[in-house]
Amino acid sequence: MPKLDIEDGLAPGIGPSDEQVHAYFRRYLPDLYFVNTPLSRMRRHLNLLGNLSHRPVQIDFFRPPGAQFTELVLCAYDDILPGLLSKVAGTLAALKIEVHTAWIHTLADPFAPETDARVVLDTLIVSEPYFRRTRAITPKTQKHITATLSEVLKGEIDVPTLLGRTQRRVNAPLVIHDLSATRVGPHTLIKLNAADDDGVLYRVTRGLAHLKLNVAHAQINTFEKNVDDVFFVSNEKGEPLSDAEIENLLPSLRVALGNDSILHEYDRRAN
Repeated sequence: MPKLDIEDGLAPGIGPSDEQVHAYFRRYLPDLYFVNTPLSRMRRHLNLLGNLSHRPVQIDFFRPPGAQFTELVLCAYDDILPGLLSKVAGTLAALKIEVHTAWIHTLADPFAPETDARVVLDTLIVSEPYFRRTRAITPKTQKHITATLSEVLKGEIDVPTLLGRTQRRVNAPLVIHDLSATRVGPHTLIKLNAADDDGVLYRVTRGLAHLKLNVAHAQINTFEKNVDDVFFVSNEKGEPLSDAEIENLLPSLRVALGNDSILHEYDRRAN
């Protein structure tokens, strides 16, 4: 487990208290994390972070008792270039895994905060198709997701190739109802409301990667055939966007999400 500066004085074998777990994440994550993350999930996140130096890509599944969905948590070192979230979303789209809600966070490496290394801590609420309905992810599907996502994140296969193998077509232009951008502290907040469709999260995140935007934090919501997403983004160096970049952001993003040939060119250059 990553060292907790505040855990001095704990008796041997006793884990950190609720207050210590909460205080630890306060060092790295914004209010958005605490609004959506119960303490039980924080403790699971802390365990994953503690194993990160031994297992650079960790994929964990948790099904609340009786739930018709599964929590998928990814804890891994971030890519140098923007696009890791796009890889995750594309992999799930290829495997026909539906993302209902997601909370996406990128934080400084707890083991080396003096470096530029970043860690992703993503929680996705997912289900799989089952006779025209959906159900929680079965153990067999969990193994398949873990193996495939690990291959993608390690660069052993790219998402366009994976989509081709699974014959998944997720390239239709996105039907956008509302799109806005505003500066919020060191980030630019992008709000998107659009029609739900196969692979919509992949299309959106691929568009953000095409524009060389890092997703620092995000919340994904799908309901009543619509997606209502927010993304806190920065430039590819993790720095705030300039006024000129913000001004050009929405027109460029609309073009990217509405013109599949642009994203195909991004795929070709990225892979």
